[in-house]
Formats: sequence, C-alpha cells, structure tokens
Amino acid sequence: MDPATIGLIGAVGGTLLGVLGGVFGAWNELRNTNGPRERAYVKKMALLYVIVVSSFVALVFFLPDPWNQYIWLPYGLWLTYTIRRSALKQQAIRTAEVKGESLPQTEVK
Repeated sequence: MDPATIGLIGAVGGTLLGVLGGVFGAWNELRNTNGPRERAYVKKMALLYVIVVSSFVALVFFLPDPWNQYIWLPYGLWLTYTIRRSALKQQAIRTAEVKGESLPQTEVK
C-alpha cells in the first residue's frame, strides 16, 4: 500500500474509533443515571459536548495556520472546566433526587 492509502485508513479508522468511544461513553453514562432529572442533564451535556467537539475539529481543519493552533488553548480550558462543573452538578442532582428535594438555584450551575 502506498502512504496516502495508509494515511486515509488511519484517518477514517481514528475518526470511527473516536465517535464510537464517545457514543459508548455517553450510553454508559445514561445507563448509570438514577432519575429523570439526572438523565435529562446527562443528555443535555452529551449534546453540548458533541456540538463543541465537532466545532473544534472543524475549526482545526478549516482555519488557516497559525489560527488553527490557537484554538487548542480555549478548547482545553473550556473542556477541563466544563467536565469538572458538570460532574459536580450531576452529583448535586443525584443527591437531590435521592433526598427527594428540588435542586436549589444557588447550587453548582
């Protein structure tokens, strides 16, 4: 095989593995939810991550150099902050559902 074909196989295979990994992770997270509010929140966050990650990948491919490299810093900061914030909010929702309470507005947003 020529190098172009190997590169194409790697690009398509890597993309498929990434998408399948995301679908599998979201499916497991939805399967492990305890209540309707938590399930709705997980669906909302999964959709948000799909939109943002797809936008990030598109920007990396379509922005010219060096702008496509600059997008990594805000994406990395947003991703780490959002993962932490969403984990805290999901735990707050889970705790509130177990206690049968409504989630206060001052809770983690």
